[in-house]
Amino acid sequence: MKRRIITMILMTFLIALSLPKTSLPTVRAIGVANVVVQNVYWGTDPTNPITAHPGDVNVQLNVVLVNVGDDVARNVNGTLLLTPPVDYNYYINEVKYSSNAVTKVAGDIQAGASYTLTYTVTVEPTAKQGVYHYSLILSYQSARELQQINKTIVVDVPVTYGELHIQSVSTNPVKLFPDSYANTVTVTIVNAGNGVAKDVRVYLELSQPFSASSSGSTEIFLGNIPPAPPMASAGAPASNSLQANFVVDVAENATWGQYSATLVQEVSNNETIPIGQVPLFVAEKVIFQIVSITPTVVHPGDSGDVISVVIKNTSNDTRAESVRVELQVGNYWTGTLTDFLGDMTQQQNKTAVFTVDIDSNEPTGTYPCGLRFDWTQDNNQFSLDHTYPITLYIQPGAPPITLFVVLVAVVAVAGYFFIRKRRKLAKQAQQSTPAK
Repeated sequence: MKRRIITMILMTFLIALSLPKTSLPTVRAIGVANVVVQNVYWGTDPTNPITAHPGDVNVQLNVVLVNVGDDVARNVNGTLLLTPPVDYNYYINEVKYSSNAVTKVAGDIQAGASYTLTYTVTVEPTAKQGVYHYSLILSYQSARELQQINKTIVVDVPVTYGELHIQSVSTNPVKLFPDSYANTVTVTIVNAGNGVAKDVRVYLELSQPFSASSSGSTEIFLGNIPPAPPMASAGAPASNSLQANFVVDVAENATWGQYSATLVQEVSNNETIPIGQVPLFVAEKVIFQIVSITPTVVHPGDSGDVISVVIKNTSNDTRAESVRVELQVGNYWTGTLTDFLGDMTQQQNKTAVFTVDIDSNEPTGTYPCGLRFDWTQDNNQFSLDHTYPITLYIQPGAPPITLFVVLVAVVAVAGYFFIRKRRKLAKQAQQSTPAK
């Protein structure tokens, strides 16, 4: 019984092996198109996009579409729905019209291919800086299924003033001193954003002890600043950064120490936004002391008067180099009015000597004048200067000795002839009198 069953099983197996082979039908998938937004940028060059600002007119907004499906997308259209502050304006017979829906045709997009929709729009001047979200309605057909596909994608549209940053600050001269003028402050500005910062105008907002050297010396128009390359944003120098040079003065009463000014960017409607702080350091400046002046009284008509001024460097740790002193007086004074003192170390005294001639027409009274110092310090190639007021006194002088001698001689001669004449007259009178 068991043998019969085993035999039947083997025969059935052999019959199955001998039957002709038939394959089952395969089911092939139908391709589907899938269009998505790959990128959104301003301008005409995706590798060098610009930055849209409030007030920009007819600026190009580009939406890059890509078909990530495995079939052709037929008759692709993109309708961008706009609301303020981004507008779409057009003209018919010189009449301005606006629309809140703008449709662009992309046609057929092959699988894996891309297409850029370009919308020419205007940014309202009152727009605030930020990212605005707009709906893009995509309409197309999947080629093999011939089914209509409509979907809405939200695109981000940035309106900004550019991401400006301060890269470096330098001054010329290297050190700023109190009572100094026309100092150049150079600020290197880099755009760390992804787009070009257009029509950049920057101001340096100063406070005491700093002030602008002249009208407009603290405001500069830089124009367009392209985005920095990736290496620049990581701290390396940017080859396309721009420098703003400001010219400032430092007040006479400034004390040494660290200060700062604010660099701001002007945007629409006289609005400004801060870019960053500009560090400024005021160095200690040598202060001279007038210890004594000898003499303080002079006279009109004096010739060869020697005026000695004892001067002291009052600083505790600063050396004054190549010190020169000038006696500042009026046109009635001539002679040697400048003395060179050389270097003066801390707390050192030196004497400046001036030899002067004073015109006899110089009015008498209190005579205010000045001592002007100029020198260098701290290996600075630029000279410093300061004028200290002093007071001299002009008093009437004694008559010249030569005039006095002449007057005495004239009086003596006149007296001699007068006495001699009287004696002669007396003798004649005596002779003419008859004897008794």
